[in-house]
Amino acid sequence: MRKRMKKSIFLRNSILYTVGSMLTPLIGFIMLPIYTNYLTPSEYGTLSTITTLVGMFQVFLLLSLHGAVTRFYFEYVENSKEQREYLGAIYLFVIIFSTTLSFLLITLKNQIGSLLFSIIPIDPYFILMVALSWSNALLALPFALIRAQERAGMFVLANFLITLSIMVLNVYIIVIKDLGIEKVLLSQFLITFIAVLILVSSQFKYLKFNLNYNFIKLSLLFSIPLLPHVASGWIIKSSDRVILEKFVSLTDIGVYAVAVQVSMVLIIFYQSINSALVPRYIKLMKDNQVLEAEKILKIFKIIIFCTGILAIPISMIATRLLVGEDFINAVWLLPALLIANMIKGIYYIPVAKLFYDSRTGAIATSSTIAAITNIVVNFSLIPYIGIIGAVISTLLSEIIRTILIYIASKQKKYDRS
Repeated sequence: MRKRMKKSIFLRNSILYTVGSMLTPLIGFIMLPIYTNYLTPSEYGTLSTITTLVGMFQVFLLLSLHGAVTRFYFEYVENSKEQREYLGAIYLFVIIFSTTLSFLLITLKNQIGSLLFSIIPIDPYFILMVALSWSNALLALPFALIRAQERAGMFVLANFLITLSIMVLNVYIIVIKDLGIEKVLLSQFLITFIAVLILVSSQFKYLKFNLNYNFIKLSLLFSIPLLPHVASGWIIKSSDRVILEKFVSLTDIGVYAVAVQVSMVLIIFYQSINSALVPRYIKLMKDNQVLEAEKILKIFKIIIFCTGILAIPISMIATRLLVGEDFINAVWLLPALLIANMIKGIYYIPVAKLFYDSRTGAIATSSTIAAITNIVVNFSLIPYIGIIGAVISTLLSEIIRTILIYIASKQKKYDRS
């Protein structure tokens, strides 16, 4: 009976996390006809590039401490007072650190902005990028706690309300008022910030704010080695648009960004299942339910292959139907990008094992090598073959990263035997 209950919890949470996490790419997918019919490829290229940079800066403002919350929440589950102090210490540290660093970035906007942008104006886009990065970094903490508590229903509700608010406001700004992408980015910041205030306020009963050195040190020792892993994930997934901005037109970036947006539906589907898988896998391993833990990893692998194969023809047909004529060439980029995302899904399986063992160094090493490969290939190919070079770089990097992480995972298994 206990095993059945655990299986049902994992299945239920997998479905709920899938629904909740898919809302984010769903807004992009639903908005594609609007973006591609009311924005020029150049405007969409600018919007995509800024959104991409938000992902990078968010990594450094957060220091991957949302991962520490998911991991160490279970260490204090028997002592609610200590658990509240731990969570409060991490929340307060991230608030102080991310806010201070954000002000520093804005102070240096001209220097840093000139390095990031060749065509896109520094004002107002750099400040909007920093503001969005800051609000997204703060939002990651309450969502990490919701995941750790396996409150999948709350996860879905919060994502739905945020997604719906952004979608409605974007339609109003773009279609009705024609206010431009600056106001789109500003509205996304405001909605995200309001969501942070509401979610953190609702979690006060789980928090006791403090700056406990030991809690912060423990989490940083766990999370900082993950930074290369997280940053490299961003590099492999998104840095191509930053590099493309220096060598091709914003129109080409807009076409490429549409293909990436469509293909991202698949990887976020995998990530949503992974959101349920990681806490369940950790819990099963801590309960010495090794066979059950391995079984959910095998189920995940089957899901990856089946959905990945089906996604290629479906996404190509859907893109032809949804996007404007100026973006139609995005269809031919989809197969390679979707295969790369399937490989990324397979990558999550050994990462779950290494994450449980706190072997974040091995994860960081494989990710760093893959990220360096991505940058080298992008700079080598993009100046000559444009967006095709970015597609090749993404596919090659995911293959290298997955091979390396599987080698690390097998080595750990060998060491135990």
